[in-house]
Amino acid sequence: MVILGLLLILLALVVGAALITGTSAPEVSGQDVDIQLLDTVTITLNPLTLVIAGMAAMFVLWLGLVITKAALARKARLRRERKATEAEARELRERQAAEDAERARLAEGERQLEERRLAEEQRRAAGPTLAEERPSQSGTDTRPLTREDPGPTGTTPREGGTRP
Repeated sequence: MVILGLLLILLALVVGAALITGTSAPEVSGQDVDIQLLDTVTITLNPLTLVIAGMAAMFVLWLGLVITKAALARKARLRRERKATEAEARELRERQAAEDAERARLAEGERQLEERRLAEEQRRAAGPTLAEERPSQSGTDTRPLTREDPGPTGTTPREGGTRP
């Protein structure tokens, strides 16, 4: 690409030099060119001035294209950077929201744990309940039944040793 650009620049210089030398010859430079603008203004130029004016017009056109391209490239770069920044900011907000939700969940868990601990302390401070005062009958439920000893329901085993 660079070689192609250099070849085009060299070609433009050669053509420009040929036009300047060709229009500066005495047989051509004596001729005048009339240019009419809007049928009211007439400009008279010699060929050399006309060629130089054409070169200046091409240079201004080229300069305008280069400036336009640079501005569009800059806007595209800024747009990409802005989108990347917005994506980073959105990701940061989402991460902060997740962290806040996690902190709230942990705080709720700690609050519930503290409430349970306080309830347990209040229960202990109130004294033993009926269930704690009464001994458990679980030891009597598992002992073997004899003919003379009725079980917890008041039934006795049947003949043959099987329960109903």
